[in-house]
Amino acid sequence: MSIKSVFEQLNDAFLIIDLENPDQLHFNAAARELLSIDDSALAESQLWQQKLSPLLKTSALPEEHSIFYKNQNFRLSISQIDVEQSKCIAVHFSPSPPSEETLHNFFDLVDNLGAYVFCKDTEFNYTYANQQVCELFNCPLEEVIGNNDYKFFGEDTGRELIETFDKPVIEQGIIQSNEERLFVESINEYRTYLSVKKPLLDQSGKVRGLFGISTDITEEKRTQAKLRESELRLRTILDNVGAYIYIKDKDRKFQYINKLTEELFQKKSEEVVGLSNIELLGPEQGEEFDQTDRQVFELGKKVTCLETFTTPDGIFYYWSVKIPLQNDQGEIDHYIGISTDITDQKNLENQVRQSNHELELRLKEIHKLKDELQNQATHDTLTGLYNRRYLEDHSPLCFADPNRAPTSLLMVDIDNFKSINDNHGHGIGDKTLQYLAETLRAECRSNDLICRYGGDEFLVILPNTPQESALKKAEWIRKSYQLNLAKVLPDLRSNSISIGISTSPTNADNFEKLYHAADKALYEAKYEGRNCCVTAS
Repeated sequence: MSIKSVFEQLNDAFLIIDLENPDQLHFNAAARELLSIDDSALAESQLWQQKLSPLLKTSALPEEHSIFYKNQNFRLSISQIDVEQSKCIAVHFSPSPPSEETLHNFFDLVDNLGAYVFCKDTEFNYTYANQQVCELFNCPLEEVIGNNDYKFFGEDTGRELIETFDKPVIEQGIIQSNEERLFVESINEYRTYLSVKKPLLDQSGKVRGLFGISTDITEEKRTQAKLRESELRLRTILDNVGAYIYIKDKDRKFQYINKLTEELFQKKSEEVVGLSNIELLGPEQGEEFDQTDRQVFELGKKVTCLETFTTPDGIFYYWSVKIPLQNDQGEIDHYIGISTDITDQKNLENQVRQSNHELELRLKEIHKLKDELQNQATHDTLTGLYNRRYLEDHSPLCFADPNRAPTSLLMVDIDNFKSINDNHGHGIGDKTLQYLAETLRAECRSNDLICRYGGDEFLVILPNTPQESALKKAEWIRKSYQLNLAKVLPDLRSNSISIGISTSPTNADNFEKLYHAADKALYEAKYEGRNCCVTAS
């Protein structure tokens, strides 16, 4: 019988190395079960390459050694065997029991873990419980061991624990992770625990019990319940307030929208959360909202603005208030927005504005019509100068003050005007009258009163103007008329004007007398051959 065959039958775990063929490594059945590894995988395993091979290559082969493998300490007994000229090394593996100090430290750690740690056998009786379990049950460990949950939780709760949570672990070998709401008789109240339970296996892989660790999450659950209640109340308020409320992060992506905002976008909250303005609304509409969103983070303060939202049903207007929110580090990483629909108000404002605009246009038309009527009543239609009526209404003002400075009157008449109409037509005659009117406007002062008195007769009242100055002005007008006439009306280049001049108070003390004096002077100018200026004597 070979050495390998002998060791294969032993219940202890052995590794056999043939010194003549050191690459051939052999685990007996006990070793393969203990270390969960077979011969084919041994040479490439971490156990061989990092722990056993370096150890066995030392010049002085140790008889005893310890290694740590797969969370367990092993004691190695190494010996060389010579049988019938066959030499091999036998390595005996045996699990090293933890030292008393290690066990003490372990149980001390478990007792101070802040969780309930326990073990049960296949009959669901406790085989171990840490100090926190004992305190919960209000009894020493000796009274816990050997009893099941019926004793500590009562029949109903005990049955639920065993049937619902423990049996699947013991009978099916599955890991359970559940919330357990239990009535604890020792404290006479319900508590909620987050429990993880795993099967304990013997060397053959058979379930021999369970290991459990539970954390009391009662206060956490109460806090969560209060938080849910507060969130529900807050959501109820936010969903029923008459405003669109939303929260966005620093990337301007939606993190929350209330019910009214869902209705506006015609999308559920889960469809909107995580989307940016542009992703949700498109580039044009999205960029409009992005502008004010960026201001909140850039300025770090509340931003108020008027925003528009375009839908197939029309344009809606919103007054928006955007308030920055800080995180625990004091950084602004979100903002809450509150938008109020002011579309009706805005439309009313637009209607009022439009009505006011239309009213202003109507008033302007009325004023324009009034001005036109006023102008027609006081101005000559052809030349745009004041007419005879206006002159007769306003001329007395020029003579109201007896201590006034001299006032002169120019009576201007186009020479041979009748022949112009007869020979060239009334159109040329009208242009001649318009040209004379332009000449008078260009050569007179802004406070001089110019009017077309009738036909081809024009009057100019010159306030604060003595006779000598009036004569110079008249001559200037006469020459200016002739100088530019050839450019404007070439066929009438030889035409001229005659001017009669009278001055108050020298010639008269009222308009009527002054008019007659100027008319007489004009008659003399015509008599003297026309194209001249004559002052009244």
